[in-house]
Amino acid sequence: MHPDNREARLDCQIGAWMSMVGSQTGVSKGASHGIGHVLGGTASVPHGYTSCIMLPHVLRFNYQVNTEKQARVSAALGGPSEPAADVVSALIAGLGLPTRLRDVGVKPEQLDLIAENSMHDRWIHTNPRKIEGAHASGHCWDAAW
Repeated sequence: MHPDNREARLDCQIGAWMSMVGSQTGVSKGASHGIGHVLGGTASVPHGYTSCIMLPHVLRFNYQVNTEKQARVSAALGGPSEPAADVVSALIAGLGLPTRLRDVGVKPEQLDLIAENSMHDRWIHTNPRKIEGAHASGHCWDAAW
């Protein structure tokens, strides 16, 4: 809203660059991102919202296989003694962003289709904790609903 604010414009430009540089250098994503692709195409949920909703739940699902990495996330966000899922969830809620699938219009009858189609997204298969099938991470869906 202040186009002459060069500092704000630079912050936005750096943020945009940082959001893309990982993909350009080969960093894989995981289930939150893969499910997000399908939520967008199936239920018209904007991708940023899909991350807000799914990331805390996928962090909980993955905790047993990447505890140390998640501890770095918690520390970076100012909650070094808290689980990353809780810290990320609090950040999202504090920003007033959606935290549940029903908040963005996803219908219960869409969940099975979203789960099935998510298994075809490449990022599901790079998730730190292997997902054996569409309903293997069912507790993520229940918690996100």
